[in-house]
Amino acid sequence: MCRGPHPSAAYQFSEFLLEDMFDYATMGYWMVLPYSALRGHPRLKLAPTGVVPQRDRRPRPIIDYSLNQVNQTSLPLAPLGAMQFGGALQRLFQRIAYCNPAFGPPLLTKVDLADGYYRIPLSSNAALQLAVCLPFDGFEEPLVGVPLSLPLGWSLSPPFFCAYTETFADLTNAPVSAILQPGQPLPQMEVPSLHLPRNPTFHPNAIFPFNIRLPPRRLSYTDVYLDDFMLAAQAPNHSLLM
Repeated sequence: MCRGPHPSAAYQFSEFLLEDMFDYATMGYWMVLPYSALRGHPRLKLAPTGVVPQRDRRPRPIIDYSLNQVNQTSLPLAPLGAMQFGGALQRLFQRIAYCNPAFGPPLLTKVDLADGYYRIPLSSNAALQLAVCLPFDGFEEPLVGVPLSLPLGWSLSPPFFCAYTETFADLTNAPVSAILQPGQPLPQMEVPSLHLPRNPTFHPNAIFPFNIRLPPRRLSYTDVYLDDFMLAAQAPNHSLLM
């Protein structure tokens, strides 16, 4: 606590950081307490805050969890295998290319989660070990920010976050019966690749690079890249052409 925040947070962008923290505290993502309320707690660790200026964009707050050894000493319990990047676009294109044109053109949309990391809650023990020291701005005593959800800067935030978003995508793609029926295992984290069946049949207006059987159902597929959900579907009220 004696070291305090990075100079970028303590002097250059102190007002911005305090206002930003106030907004996040109002939304329930952070809790701000006087240092005296947490002083001496056995699980309390404080990390310095910083602010990175960005051209033509609002500054970005950052937290250095390496200075207090939190990143180096965190138990590797996060599902690192959830961070599988580079295949989402290919999987989406694959399903679009081989959807049944009899159900009409595929419709696409993308949903970007706002404040993505902050959607994942933390335990109370983890929150205290990921606390940060805030800029001093004339208060009677220093203030401490305690995250109530995954913060930026912690080395295990990305895999935990990817595990959540990919699970949401898997549940969206799973049959309703598999989700509602008790005792059924949850879908696998990895979205399976499309297996093209044999015994081809053809739509008269379709051109395919090789013979495949067209899917008997409308396209309905969700994929995710970090916090960007990509959805492709064929409208259910489209007239059947075959």
